[in-house]
Amino acid sequence: MTVQRMQQNAQGIISCSLKVEIPAVDLFTYVFSSGTPVSRQSPQYFDATAPAVNYCLEDAELMARQFGRGLQSSGLRKQDKVLLYSPNSLFFPVVIWAVTAAGGVFTGASPTASVYELEYQLRDSEATFVLTSAEGLEVTLKAAEKVGLPRERVLLFGTPYAQEQPSSSRGIRPWTDIWASVEEAKNWNWERISSQTEAMSTTAVINYSSGTTGFPKGVELTHYNIISNAEQIISKRTLAPNTPSGHAHKERLDTSGERWLAAVPMYHAFGQSYFCVIAPRLAAKVYIMPKFDLYQYLTFVDIYRITFINVVPTILAMLCKVPSHERFNFQAIDLVTSGAAPLDPVTAQKFQGLYLRCGTRVRQGYGLTETTSNVTGFAPGDEDDGRSIGWLSPNCKAKIVPVQTTDFGVSDYGQEVGELWVAGPNIMKGYWKRDAVTEETIVVEDGERWLRTGDVGYVDDRGCFYIVDRIKELIKVNGLQVSPAELEKGLMGHPGVIDAAVVGHKKDTREFPRAFIVRKSTSTTPEELHKFIKARFARHKWLSGGIFFVPAIPRNASGKIVRRQLPTPGESKL
Repeated sequence: MTVQRMQQNAQGIISCSLKVEIPAVDLFTYVFSSGTPVSRQSPQYFDATAPAVNYCLEDAELMARQFGRGLQSSGLRKQDKVLLYSPNSLFFPVVIWAVTAAGGVFTGASPTASVYELEYQLRDSEATFVLTSAEGLEVTLKAAEKVGLPRERVLLFGTPYAQEQPSSSRGIRPWTDIWASVEEAKNWNWERISSQTEAMSTTAVINYSSGTTGFPKGVELTHYNIISNAEQIISKRTLAPNTPSGHAHKERLDTSGERWLAAVPMYHAFGQSYFCVIAPRLAAKVYIMPKFDLYQYLTFVDIYRITFINVVPTILAMLCKVPSHERFNFQAIDLVTSGAAPLDPVTAQKFQGLYLRCGTRVRQGYGLTETTSNVTGFAPGDEDDGRSIGWLSPNCKAKIVPVQTTDFGVSDYGQEVGELWVAGPNIMKGYWKRDAVTEETIVVEDGERWLRTGDVGYVDDRGCFYIVDRIKELIKVNGLQVSPAELEKGLMGHPGVIDAAVVGHKKDTREFPRAFIVRKSTSTTPEELHKFIKARFARHKWLSGGIFFVPAIPRNASGKIVRRQLPTPGESKL
């Protein structure tokens, strides 16, 4: 096992013994100071659907300079916001790099956002420019009109190599229309940061939180937040145990290099951190999927010999139920991380047995939009039974805090269960324009900024953390706490269940667990599922609120269930 010692003081504060130096620079400098002259000219970013379309880091820097300088010439001022409304694209990272280099602030919207949702984010972020894919143009124009954004500030986003505009462009200029010339871009001095104070105070990105129970909130991440988190993740990823398997892992990657599949969206913090910041620093080749498609995903992992995938539990469950899975070769994979929701160890073990090389394991990680990305995780070679979210990242601290209104008791292993609070250089600057909510979420004690995660968990005697559930999502049945995540994992263990969500259903003054199920076929009956749950859980956890079959469980980009979008069925229950 790698050395990831945790230290705990008398106040119950746990800190990671690993420390990393955080460069006090801007994001553009950090990304493009990566690599060697040779690696900077090697193709690094690929369109997974057409890999002949690609670019190297040297090309990427020039494109980002051209667009960044063009934004400034078109009126972008320091800390102005630029919104990108697009699915994943080969050139998505270029926009992030360019906007931050120009001194602006990037914000991304879900490509499935409605006019109402896009209008909300445009208005809330105060975006002064919006880039849109051709598919999203109609929605963008309607939303832009509602917020009063001039049409000349709407730009059509697509491949810079396109010979002509789409017929549906409605006269909207392509983003390349404002690019500076190559000569001007090469001589351009971007907005540099040279002190820690400036890096810690200058916002680079506003990512909108999942909004599972209300309007999404803008999470302000500074240049320092993003660079800190990249250095933390890189430090942990490059830890190698002094074992034969550890040496073999390092030798494989040193020889072949890393190849990553970008299937999670890059408008989300997780995708941004890994594919737009960490990949250039590690010279990892990135194959970008425009949208998730299960069989394309399987094919790309196979033909590109992908070495690392990051997934959500739903994707793993889907992969475990693919017929004739042996058609696809996953043997090049060295590392799999799962996040966004608790992972059922049974699902992880099944996936490992079906797809992975002997000794390769699925590891859980943990993070929030408010922590930039990861705040805990595993290094390659770390051993675990699949339930833990791992050790703290370098430079981070954590503590388990009792919740006054709720008694969570102790874990199965005797540890105190409570709300997880975390601190570190990757903790957000705050919620954009929401000072009161920021003050509720970030507590300052003895000069330390603690983020109240809202997650219920505990830490074991190794210093590994575990998440039980979300405080706001717990169901109280006859005074007893019921975890929706626990029941969801239980339901996912049934062979006829593809996906599941559990919520509290209130009737009169009482509350009961209610399940929404995506089933594999109509042969899976409510009676069968009730029997399945009753055989595995105590009476207060039975699905007395009913079982309802739905075509899909609403989830956000990070895989979390959007419970407010679940249907509201009548009183008749299955």
